[in-house]
Amino acid sequence: MRMLLLYCLSLLLFACDFSGNDGSEPISSSQLTDLLVSSSGLRVELFVEDGVDETSDYSDFLFEFDRDGSVTATRSNQVFTGSYRVFRDDGRTELAMVFSPTSPLQEFTDDWYFISKTSNRITFEDDDDFDDVDRLVFRF
Repeated sequence: MRMLLLYCLSLLLFACDFSGNDGSEPISSSQLTDLLVSSSGLRVELFVEDGVDETSDYSDFLFEFDRDGSVTATRSNQVFTGSYRVFRDDGRTELAMVFSPTSPLQEFTDDWYFISKTSNRITFEDDDDFDDVDRLVFRF
């Protein structure tokens, strides 16, 4: 019985994906940039910070990324601009965004690790100093 349990645990361990991307293929920084720029606008589908779901505060923003490194977020007649860059660090593709400290989007100022992409979503995560996992999911 003990051997069977060890066998099952080892199968489970080897079946896990430790690449940090939830089973999707790795993405290069140029591929992620192309994806962000070519979208006709991204909406926040999920935003969790410090374990708190703050999606409703941001779901009505439309984010548009330009190849020049600028990002514009529009809500009704309000327009907020920031900057972004996509890069590789420690073998992972990251999206870094910066918004003004007085902007309602200041919470997005961070380095976001690419996790996965589906046909209509792109997911990012960030580990903060308190071991909480922040999650940002954009919908195409």
